[in-house]
Amino acid sequence: MASAVGVSVATVSKVLNDHADVAPGTRRRVQQQLRDSSYRVTGNGRRRSRLEGTVEVEFPSLENPYVVSVLDGIMDAARAEYLDVAIGPQVRDNTAAFEPQTLRRSSRIGAIFITVDAAAAPVATLIEDGFPTVVVDPVRRAGSCVSIGATNFSGGLSATEHLLGLGHRRIAHAAGPRQVDCSQARLAGYLSALSEAGLRSDDDLIVSSPFTYAGGRASAAHLLDLPDRPTAIFAAGDEIALGIMEEARLRSIRVPEDLSIVGFDDTYLASRSAPPLTTVAQPLVEMGRLAVRSLSQLINGNFQGTSHLEMATHLVLRKSTAPVPTGRVRPGRD
Repeated sequence: MASAVGVSVATVSKVLNDHADVAPGTRRRVQQQLRDSSYRVTGNGRRRSRLEGTVEVEFPSLENPYVVSVLDGIMDAARAEYLDVAIGPQVRDNTAAFEPQTLRRSSRIGAIFITVDAAAAPVATLIEDGFPTVVVDPVRRAGSCVSIGATNFSGGLSATEHLLGLGHRRIAHAAGPRQVDCSQARLAGYLSALSEAGLRSDDDLIVSSPFTYAGGRASAAHLLDLPDRPTAIFAAGDEIALGIMEEARLRSIRVPEDLSIVGFDDTYLASRSAPPLTTVAQPLVEMGRLAVRSLSQLINGNFQGTSHLEMATHLVLRKSTAPVPTGRVRPGRD
């Protein structure tokens, strides 16, 4: 309908919700198109207009359990909002592959992106043009971008504090990519916990890798080859943690008897690993639901709240952590 009148979806929404900031001529054209198309409004026609349509959703591979969980929430909320979902091109190297002009000319009324760089084209271009857009867990945030994330700093803090509480002092961090916002926040939480415990950070105990199983294997190979290897590792993602577990197994290092491991995400793989993984849970399904609700508000022109919304994390205790091995306890301050 918006394309038929030559206006944006947001303008149509403003007319439906009787907003004052629409030119009289534009309002008349939209109202005439509504009558001609027999458009029906649910509820009282003011606070809750139903804008049925299709939203574009773009994300990395479906092999990524993080993505699958967020998508579950998106699909669930989209049904509740009377929105159809169209899967767009696969995100590669944190970059979406669509053409902004093509997307704007399509029948899509909004877009959700998962783990993309919102500060770089083409997503930044789409946002600057006013197309309703939400990014879940952006690699980098843009000032005007509406994004959904989690409390990564406090998650990194709680993971490290848990290991400190078990007596570990030589705690490594298998971080995510350095240029990613959430990696930096989790690293900052780790460093803060060490500082509060009176411990100095050791650069040898901090390694970065992609959020992948292979990345975890590579990080573990470095950390477990150290002359004085760590007794515990906080991994910035569950897949990294699972790669560390496998590398430890190949070296006959027992988890958790010889090495404690904490992950981050609480994907469905965490409870199925051997041993089950202690991890920082992100509310991934709810993050997907919130992305749809926020997008719906943007489409309807009534978005409320800050541009970046953070949902609480919490530590889930399973079997991959244990007290520091006997004989490897160090003083409380190094």
